[in-house]
Amino acid sequence: MYLWVVIATFITILYSFNLPIRADLDRAYAETKAGVVISKFHAQHNAVKDYFNSRARDKIGQSSVDYYPGDGVHISSGSGTDIGSEIGKYLPIGFSEDTSTISKVYCLENGDRAASQCTSGERSCCSDEYTGIYVVSYRELPSRWINKVTKMPNADILGFMGKARGFGKNFGYTDTIDDKLILSGGQLIKEFDESGEQVGDAKFEYHEIFEAVKNDPDFAKCMSENVHCLYAIQQIYD
Repeated sequence: MYLWVVIATFITILYSFNLPIRADLDRAYAETKAGVVISKFHAQHNAVKDYFNSRARDKIGQSSVDYYPGDGVHISSGSGTDIGSEIGKYLPIGFSEDTSTISKVYCLENGDRAASQCTSGERSCCSDEYTGIYVVSYRELPSRWINKVTKMPNADILGFMGKARGFGKNFGYTDTIDDKLILSGGQLIKEFDESGEQVGDAKFEYHEIFEAVKNDPDFAKCMSENVHCLYAIQQIYD
C-alpha cells in the first residue's frame, strides 16, 4: 500500500511540472508565419537597396551611375533591366529572392515626390543634379492575411508588422485616407513653442505614395479596390 502512495505522489509531482498550453498558441503560430512573409520581403528590399548603393559613382569610378530608372527585380518586360542575377550576393544566408515582390529604383526629377521618373539619354538621368533616388519594394498581401469582413490586414500580420523597424515611416502596407494612397502607420507629430509647451493637438503625418510609383504599371494591382500591399521605400544617394 505504501508503495502505491509513493507512486501516486510521484505522478502528482510530475503533473505539477507540466506547463499549460498557451491560450494564444494559434495566434502565436500565425504571427510566426506572417513574420516569414515580412522577413523575406525585407531581405529582398534590403538586398536591392544594397546593390544600387554599390553602384554609386564613387564606387564604380564613373562620372555616371550604370543603372537607369525602373531597373529592379521581378519587373515587367520593358520597364527596365532585371538585375535578379546580381541580388543573390546581397541576400542574407539562407534567403532567396521573394518571387512575389517587385523591387526597383525610381529616379525623380529635382527630388520632387510628385514628379515623374526622369528621362535618360546616353547617360543615366539618375546621376543628374538634384535627382531623388529611391528604392521601392511592394507585393500584394496574400488573401489569408486579409480580414474577409473589413478587407483590411488581419490582427496576425498587423501584430508582427507593427513591431518592425520603420513601420509607418518607410515600411508598412498601402491604405487610403482622405482619397490619398498612403503608407500605413504614420508618425505622430507634436509641435512645441519656445517654452516647451505643446502647441495644438498631436497629429499623424502619413507618407503618401509617390506619383511615379502610382503611375507604374507594375504597381497597378496595389491600386485596386480593397487590395493592400506590403510597401517599403528607402532613399539612396549616387
